[in-house]
Amino acid sequence: MKKKKILITDVPGDKQIEKKIFGDNYDIYLTNINSFKSLSQNFKSKIDAILTGHMLPFNKNLIDQFKNCKAIARYGIGFNNIDILYAEKKNIKVFVVPDYGVDEVSDHALSLILAINRSIMIYDHHMRKSIKNSSLFWEYKINLNQKRLNNTKLGIIGLGRIGSSLARKAKALNMQVSYYDPYIDDGYDKVHNITKVDSLNELAKDSDVISVHVPYSEQNHNFLNEKFFNKIKKNKIIFINVSRGGLVSSKVLAKFYGNKISGIGLDVFENEPPNTNDEIIKLWKQDKNKGKIILSPHSAFYSKESYIELRSKASQTLKNYL
Repeated sequence: MKKKKILITDVPGDKQIEKKIFGDNYDIYLTNINSFKSLSQNFKSKIDAILTGHMLPFNKNLIDQFKNCKAIARYGIGFNNIDILYAEKKNIKVFVVPDYGVDEVSDHALSLILAINRSIMIYDHHMRKSIKNSSLFWEYKINLNQKRLNNTKLGIIGLGRIGSSLARKAKALNMQVSYYDPYIDDGYDKVHNITKVDSLNELAKDSDVISVHVPYSEQNHNFLNEKFFNKIKKNKIIFINVSRGGLVSSKVLAKFYGNKISGIGLDVFENEPPNTNDEIIKLWKQDKNKGKIILSPHSAFYSKESYIELRSKASQTLKNYL
C-alpha cells in the first residue's frame, strides 16, 4: 500500500507525537516557516494532508499549490489563517482542536485579573526599584486600588468552553459573575449560577472586570469599539483579552486607559507580534504603567500537557478522516 504523506508546517522540536499516532503507513515531513519556502512544487503536489499552526496563511494561492491535499488540521481553536470557503470549493476538509487548552486559557485570564487587582507586579516593581532605600522599599500604600473579590463583578463576553471555565473558577473565588452571549440557550445561567445579560451595553454598565472569550471573524472585527467603552459606568474597570486581538483595537484601549480602564491584561494583539508603534506597547513601556498593563506573547494556551493534547488530537482527527 502506498504511504500517505503528511506535512507538518510549524511545530517546534520533533515529530514524535505525530509519528506515534499515524504509525508506519504514513510518511511524516516536518518543516518550519523558513524551510517551507524552499519546498518544491513537485513535493507539495504529493502531500495528502497538512498539520499547521497559525503562522502560514492558507489562502487561495497557497492551497492551490497542494494539488492532492485532502485535509488541513489546525494546531489550535481558530481557523482564521485558512480560507475555509476556498478549501471547501477544492473539497479539502478543515479541522481544528476546540477543547485542548480550556483550563490553561481560563487560568491565564484569571491570573491576569488577580495580578492586576492585587497590584502584584506594581509592588514587585516598586520593591526592585527602591531596594536600596529602606523607607520606600517596605511600603504598601503606593497603590490602594485593590478590591475585595466578593465585591467584584466579572463580566464575561462569550460563554463557550473557556468563558464557562472562567465563570466556574471566578465563582469559586466568590466573584459576582455575569455574561453576554446571544448564541447560548436560556438556562445556562442557572446551570452555572451566574447572571445572564441581554446586551453588551448592560454588561459594560455593571462590570468591574470585563474578560473577552469570543472567536474572531470578519463580522466581529473590532466590535468592542468606542461606543462600547463609553457605556462603562463604573469608575474604572480591568479589561482582559486572551481570545483574539482583532476583537478590539489597541488604539481604542489606549484611548480609554486611565479614564474608563484602570488595568489591561492582554495575551493577543491584532498584529502579532505587535510593533513598537502599537498604542498599548507605548503605554506598557512607560514606568508609571508597570503592573497596570500586563502583556504575554499569545501564550495563554500553553502548558506541557495542553501542547501534547493539541498535537495528539489534531493528528488523531486527521488520521481518522484519512
